[in-house]
Amino acid sequence: MEKKLLIYPTLINILLVFLLYAKNLFDNRKAIKSKSLKMNYFKIYSGRVPDYVAVSRQTLKNQFELPIIFYFLISIILYFEQVFFIDLFLAWLFVFSRYIHAYVRLSSNRIKHRSITFQIGFYTLLFWVLKFIYNII
Repeated sequence: MEKKLLIYPTLINILLVFLLYAKNLFDNRKAIKSKSLKMNYFKIYSGRVPDYVAVSRQTLKNQFELPIIFYFLISIILYFEQVFFIDLFLAWLFVFSRYIHAYVRLSSNRIKHRSITFQIGFYTLLFWVLKFIYNII
């Protein structure tokens, strides 16, 4: 399989990060304009903030937790040139789970639904890492 195909889900996941940065910026500006958030908050990110600002910020922060393993795994798979169809499938499944997780968090924020989408991404990534280790050994 062409290894460059793994770049597409990676770029789509990076797009999610940029979209969440834009959402976070929009929410911060909205809160400042409505005077429900003071500029001092940004010195150490401490103090009371509107819920939508806290949720937006946490959603963005989530993109620098589990997805770091995704990016690292993509890098090593490309380095070892061990790209199989299952890798492409797992990459898209993981990215899909991240988009759904972000959507749930930013909309209903139901913990049960958020947990399910997180677990899909987590177990997809765990399986993928174990599969990669098995293939290399």
